[in-house]
Amino acid sequence: MFEWLNRDIWKKRGKEDKEKQEWKRDDMLDVVKQMKAKKKRDRSGYLEPEPNSMLAVAQDDFSVIVIDADTRKVVRTYKGHTNRVTDMSFSSDGRWLITGSMDSTVRTWDMPTARLIDCFLLDFAVTSLSMSPTSDFLVTTHVDDLGVYLWSNITLFSHVSLHPLPTNYKPQLLKMPGSAKAQDGDAEDVTEGHDMSEFKSPERLSNELITLSLLPESRWLNLLNLDVIKKRNKPKESLKVPKAAPFFLPTIPGLQPKFSSETDDLSPNMKSMVLKGQLLPLSDVGVLLQGSMDSGKFGPVLSRLKELGPSSLDAELRALSPDGGGSPPLMLQFLKLIGHIVDTGIDFELAQAHLSLFLKIHGDVIAHQPELVQELKTLSVSQTLSWRTLQDLFNQSLCLVTYLRSTAL
Repeated sequence: MFEWLNRDIWKKRGKEDKEKQEWKRDDMLDVVKQMKAKKKRDRSGYLEPEPNSMLAVAQDDFSVIVIDADTRKVVRTYKGHTNRVTDMSFSSDGRWLITGSMDSTVRTWDMPTARLIDCFLLDFAVTSLSMSPTSDFLVTTHVDDLGVYLWSNITLFSHVSLHPLPTNYKPQLLKMPGSAKAQDGDAEDVTEGHDMSEFKSPERLSNELITLSLLPESRWLNLLNLDVIKKRNKPKESLKVPKAAPFFLPTIPGLQPKFSSETDDLSPNMKSMVLKGQLLPLSDVGVLLQGSMDSGKFGPVLSRLKELGPSSLDAELRALSPDGGGSPPLMLQFLKLIGHIVDTGIDFELAQAHLSLFLKIHGDVIAHQPELVQELKTLSVSQTLSWRTLQDLFNQSLCLVTYLRSTAL
């Protein structure tokens, strides 16, 4: 077909030197119209997708070539079919070329990489196929069959590995789609032969990179402004409860009982001898931090912190102080947790938000504890190194982007 196409064009132009001819778009469209009229009596096929100027041509050696109509060059060559190619179809975005052949296979070719990415075998050879405009369905017709078969594109609703297939790949035989209800024991997975295992991202791609958490910004971005948010959401006027009369009226000591109109105030020198923090139990985060002192593992503590909302996290951090039921060793362990996150580079922005809130709440307590001050100095050194590494990565990426934007490719 390709040789016949060139011969018609050169005869139409009426010149002898074929390499120096100007292939105009109008002439190409005229020849394509002639090819459409001759398609029924010719052994080869052709296809021209709408979005671009690519033309797919099936040759007599069972190969398929893709021609750029603007540059008059063969840009892709696909080999793999062992019998005559009956029909072809481009995807709507022009990325895939689906071909059907008399060897009963349907092959999907990737246009950018020029590689075979999918192939399956059927009981009956394909006579015609077409891709839907949205690339979600493929419709086929087959030899000695009056039915039209519809295939769904599984890449739209599940993960499918599109790595190139080897040259010696043996396609799997698939059953034809049907509307009848499958019998017990007859159901077969039509995706057999595909690698359906979901990709699991590693916890950290590289030791030189910084990994962010998957939590939404609403969970950590406004931790320092919780008091402002609560004050803004607080009702302007609280409910006024009427003052209830006392059940027992106070009396003044003396020979004659007299009722007192006002209760005597306590002496200002009298103070409570009970410490508040000693009566409060440890919070959930406090218990996990206490357990990490022995095991040295911060994973359970970090997982619990990720589950808490902004208000719950604020309450948990406040409970680490001695007045809230905690102790200085627990506060020290929390700073070690932040240092561990900074050193490993995992959940980086979460550690920064938690540390900022912790310093805002317990700044006065930390200033009077030498151990906490020393741990903060160590953490400050780690923070400086981490931010310097992050700044270097930003500068490197910005330089690369600026170079690519200014370079004429």
